[in-house]
Amino acid sequence: MNRHLVAEYPAARLWSLLRRERGARFHTCLLAAAGIVLSLSLPAAHLADVTTPLFSGAGTCAFCHDPWNAERAGEPGETAVLTSDWRATMMAHAFKDPLWRAVMEAEVKERPELKSFVEDKCQTCHAPLAATQAHASGTNELSFAAAVATPLAGEGVGCTLCHQIQPDRLGTPVSFSGHFAIATNREIFGPYQDVLTMPMQHHVDYTPKFGAHVQDSALCATCHTLFTPILDASGKSVGAFPEQTPYLEWQNSDYARDGQHCQDCHMTRTEEAVKVSSRPPWLEPRAPFWKHQFVGGNAFMLKLLANNEGRLKANASADQFAPLIEKARAQLRRAARLDVNGHREGGAVVLRVEVENLAGHKFPTGHPYRRAWLHVRVTDARKRTLFESGAVDKSGAIHGVSDGYAPHRDLITRPEEVQIYQSVIADAQGQVTWSLLRGASYLKDNRLPPRGFKASGTDAAVVAVCGGAESDANFNAQSNGRDEVTYRIALPEAKGTLGVEVELLYQSVPPEAVARLLNSKEPAAETFAKLYRRQNQQPELVQRQRLEL
Repeated sequence: MNRHLVAEYPAARLWSLLRRERGARFHTCLLAAAGIVLSLSLPAAHLADVTTPLFSGAGTCAFCHDPWNAERAGEPGETAVLTSDWRATMMAHAFKDPLWRAVMEAEVKERPELKSFVEDKCQTCHAPLAATQAHASGTNELSFAAAVATPLAGEGVGCTLCHQIQPDRLGTPVSFSGHFAIATNREIFGPYQDVLTMPMQHHVDYTPKFGAHVQDSALCATCHTLFTPILDASGKSVGAFPEQTPYLEWQNSDYARDGQHCQDCHMTRTEEAVKVSSRPPWLEPRAPFWKHQFVGGNAFMLKLLANNEGRLKANASADQFAPLIEKARAQLRRAARLDVNGHREGGAVVLRVEVENLAGHKFPTGHPYRRAWLHVRVTDARKRTLFESGAVDKSGAIHGVSDGYAPHRDLITRPEEVQIYQSVIADAQGQVTWSLLRGASYLKDNRLPPRGFKASGTDAAVVAVCGGAESDANFNAQSNGRDEVTYRIALPEAKGTLGVEVELLYQSVPPEAVARLLNSKEPAAETFAKLYRRQNQQPELVQRQRLEL
């Protein structure tokens, strides 16, 4: 690369040429031009550097926002690099998520006449850059096969999607289910005022602007409030099923009333001033700074992606996934509090277990597959198990629970009785179903509400507690976001000190939810089944308490 080439091309073009000439693993280079040493940061492998009329890939963002001299921010050893934080998230892998692909494939297999509709609808939020660009270019419905061949689809929920969402109508029903608005003027929003526009205009043809809405939960609600159509036998839509509603749950909580938004919990924030871009070199540091790690609780799928990065063409390496997996586990531990009191009463052990939701939405939240439950074990002085409720087998199935569905419990006396916090979908005939297209109502939703959640609150009918918990006097009593479960365990022969261990456990992918995929011969299902069977299927620990009686 000679000095004439340096003088002829702008920095972004030089970066592209260098990457092609030296390979994607060549991370930094020094260019001498007019006696000035220029430092360029090259993007890591897999990030797209394509540009369309509406969007650019994360590789173009990385040119300035993953600078080699990134400011340190937050915890020791962490940096402020934006795309490197994002690339190991579930948002970055929304399109490459093998479970999502297998579920979409299964839905299409059930209703093949709706194939184009289902694929396009799912990709609205799982491949939003590709889907939005395809629609803007005149494509009626984006097929999965076409999306696979599109580099922007592989980046899932990418940088230039979220930062281009317009503020109009956010937080209203018209914006839900992927109905975000993207303009054609290539204006891109961020949280800072007094924006220096020239570098982005010059390098990527975007004009950065201040947008207060990027700090608002309503932005996240565009995809994370999802209603799927209720279909009759002919395929006609006869209603809308609330597949996931964390935004509506949050609205009916003290967190919304206190002004605490999604970004406050899911994007680590530091008040320390951080230099957010390497261009221009004299750019002043900004505060506060939000790390783009979008931490949720799905450690299981992050582990699966990390263990199969090559096969799944993941956007991050196993080393890059590792800190996100630990952050997901830490997020789960912060999501709930467990309190256990007990005593011996004649020949019985009596336990009162209180679980408090500390999240700003229901726990568990999001996709209806997710569940949490209480695992209670009583042992004698020799550590022999005398009673156990909520244990799992090697596949992650809960002992004594058929089809993954158990009624809400207030009193437990037998091992096969388990308190599971979950939402259970029913089809039009009132039977349990794991198919989203068959979903017509909820048989049960006893997920723990957030503090301040009221039965008569905002969108009460959509986010209602049901399936028995609504009549439990100590479930969300006075809108406290708590549940109390009593265990009365008959142990008339027990002598000496007894040990009690209570755990709150969590699964994002229960075995019953994926059973229909494991024996399928369809390609996406076969891929997922192979990876799933090799994965450790034990639940994640949220909280644990021990006592002796």
